[in-house]
This record gives sequence, C-alpha cells and structure tokens, in this order.
Amino acid sequence: MMDGAVFTAREDKIEYIKFRGTVRYSHCSGLEAHIEKLFGDKSFEKIIIDLNEAEILDSTALGLLARIAIRLKEFTEEKATIFIRCGELSNILERVCFDRVFNIVTDKSYEHKGELHHLIGESKDESQILQSVIEANKNLAAIDSQSDKFYRDITDALS
Repeated sequence: MMDGAVFTAREDKIEYIKFRGTVRYSHCSGLEAHIEKLFGDKSFEKIIIDLNEAEILDSTALGLLARIAIRLKEFTEEKATIFIRCGELSNILERVCFDRVFNIVTDKSYEHKGELHHLIGESKDESQILQSVIEANKNLAAIDSQSDKFYRDITDALS
C-alpha cells in the first residue's frame, strides 16, 4: 500500500486534483484549505479529479470530494469529472452515489501532463481533526438521502 498524497494544478482555467495511494484524514488538511481557496476566488471553469493512482480514500477524503460537488453546484450546473480505474474504489464511489453528482469516467489512460503541486497538510490539533472528519461525513450525507442516515449516525457518534 502506497502512502497517500494529494496534488493539484491549474491549466487553462481547469483545476486538476490528483490522489495517489491511500489517502486518509491526515493527508486532507491541505486539500481542505485548497478547496476553500478554490471556491473563494472561483477563477476556474472546470474541475477534473484523477483517482487512477488512488488505492483507498477514507471517509474524510470522500467527504472532501463531496464538498467539491456541493460547492460546485452552488454556482454552476457543471459537474466535476472523476477519472478512475475500475475496481473496489470505483464501487465505493457508486455506493456513496457519486455518480449522481460527478461525471465518472473509467479511463485509466487519462493523465494530466502538466506539473503537479503537492498539497502539504497543515498540522491540526485533535479537536480540529475531529471537526474535519465530522464535516466530511456531513458532506457525504448531503449527497444522497439513502446515505444520510448512515453518515448522520457517524457524525452523531463523533459529536
């Protein structure tokens, strides 16, 4: 299992976000800050998320992807596109109903050719990490009513 990392790039008003390896909450604070900045300035027209090299995404990473979908819907009808190879991670995205809020393309030949910048996580204390995990699970609950009860139970247990 490869340790996780999240990378980003901007090219021609297209925001690229790439996940590699096993991405857990400890890798997500940099992405969380990047999402806030991204939607603060809204200087992009399209978002492409590359999960072809991702192995595992925990609920925090999935919740941040859900946040991207939710925030994008606030100002455009465009959906972000996720590139992913078929497999267990692809099945997980389907189970959390990401096919309703993202364009999902199973094309393992996709690769961003430009330079990627590693999103380094900011150190957070235990209460900040817990708050991020709760928020991520609330984002997942907001994607689909079927998921709502499951993720609401998790957020209630963590709160």
